[in-house]
Amino acid sequence: MGQRLEGKRAVITGGGRGIGKAIALSYVREGAQCVITSRNLDDLEATSKEGPDGAIKPFVCDVSSDESVTSMAKFVNDELGGVDIVVNNAGIHAAGRFLDIDPATYSRLYEVNVVGIVRVSQAFLGGMIERGRGSIVNIASTAGLFESPGQAPYNASKHGAVGLTRCMGLELASSGVTCNAICPGFVDTPMLDGFAELVGAESDELRNQLAKRTPMGRILSPDEIANLAVYLGSDEASGMTGQTMAISNGMRMS
Repeated sequence: MGQRLEGKRAVITGGGRGIGKAIALSYVREGAQCVITSRNLDDLEATSKEGPDGAIKPFVCDVSSDESVTSMAKFVNDELGGVDIVVNNAGIHAAGRFLDIDPATYSRLYEVNVVGIVRVSQAFLGGMIERGRGSIVNIASTAGLFESPGQAPYNASKHGAVGLTRCMGLELASSGVTCNAICPGFVDTPMLDGFAELVGAESDELRNQLAKRTPMGRILSPDEIANLAVYLGSDEASGMTGQTMAISNGMRMS
């Protein structure tokens, strides 16, 4: 068992399933203590039971709510005594023709996928800056680096997350706190099932079609994203900030 995150404390939003779950389980295997958040308590409790006893603590939080994030931050600080790593993974998706999607959908995605990063990061940055160290890891998407049809609200919000990461990295550079983004391509998560439902496709068939679009001929596992998140949360990445790293089975190279 590796211990690359020995003694570190982390909060992971969207930690009940998919990429967030994989990151939480990888973090505790590497020696970290974690609080995971999402809006679904059942998912959170199931994930916490998969980790070592007491290593993963669940807390229900809606990152689009100021009050909810404030309450979560108090819980995290009380339980962990501060954090060394913030993983902003919570996100939502929408798809459809540009002309068919109303402005309220854009606002909803922006509140979660961009402003959610702001709320959660600001809730913990004071302590990180005071200690002179810390890592913020934003889970964006290759949709934040390139264009794609039928996903204007999602792409716009993920472009916002990428731009925010770069600005945060620049402004925090002298504080000892790093901020980087991971931009996954197609990942085998429950979000793919939601996307399949939106476009009226069978989940397995959608996965097969997406796999065929990548040079490696497959979609990613959540663990592959978690591996990169471990590196970015570790001291090994202390000289890296403001970066956006695509991991997409060769589909997007930047």
